[in-house]
Amino acid sequence: MINIYKCQALGRQWWFKLSYEASDGIRPRVLSKVSTFSVPMGQQSSSADKERERQLMQRHQINKSELESLRKLFRERCGGKHKALTKAKFREVYSELFPGKSAQYADEMFRLFDMDGNGEVDFMEFVQNICMCDSDDIEEKIEIAFALYDKDNSKTITQTEVRTMLEAYTSMLGVPLEGGKTGAQIAKEFFEEMDADGDTFVTFNEFQQAARRNSAILSIVNPKPPNWGD
Repeated sequence: MINIYKCQALGRQWWFKLSYEASDGIRPRVLSKVSTFSVPMGQQSSSADKERERQLMQRHQINKSELESLRKLFRERCGGKHKALTKAKFREVYSELFPGKSAQYADEMFRLFDMDGNGEVDFMEFVQNICMCDSDDIEEKIEIAFALYDKDNSKTITQTEVRTMLEAYTSMLGVPLEGGKTGAQIAKEFFEEMDADGDTFVTFNEFQQAARRNSAILSIVNPKPPNWGD
C-alpha cells in the first residue's frame, strides 16, 4: 500500500532511467550513465535560443553538461527526426514507469509542459518544467502544482479539479492507498484544507498557505513509481 502523505518525489532523475527497452514491463532498465550530447553542425541553436538556454541554466542552477544531458534525453524521447515531444510520447513515458492507468495523468502533465498550447513540447518547455518539478524551492513546486490543479487556467481551483487530478494520480499508481482511501476522498480532504474562506474556490494565496502546511498537496508534481526504492 502507498501512503500518499509520505510519498517522496524522485525528481527529473527518473526520466534519465528510461530506455527503449524495459526489463520487466513496469520497472524500466536503469541507464548507468547519461553522456553529453553535441549538436551537429548545421543544427546549432539560434542566438535567441542560446540566450533562453543561458537564462534557464541561471534560473535553475544547471550547468552546460547537465543541459546537454537533458538535450540528449529529450531527443531520445522524441524519437526519429521529431524535434518536439507529443502527447503520445508523454503517455509512453508514464506507461513505462507506472503499473496503473496513466494516460489521464500523462495528459495533464503534457498540458502543463505545453506552455504555448501548440500541441507539442519543445526543448525549452521541457527543461523549464522538468527543472521546476525537481526544484528544492518549495515556492516553485507550489507554483507548478497550482498550475497542474488549475485545469481551466482560471487562476482558481475547484474541488472538481482537485478530484480530477487526485483520481488520475492514484489510478496511475495502480496500488491500494494506505487506509483504503480513494482519490476522491483524499481530494475532499485536500480541498477542505485549501479552501480557507469556504467559498468553494481556492485562490493561489490559499493554495500556497495550505501547501506550506501540508506538503502532500504537492505530491502530484513528481510522483514516485511504486516499485522503486524497495
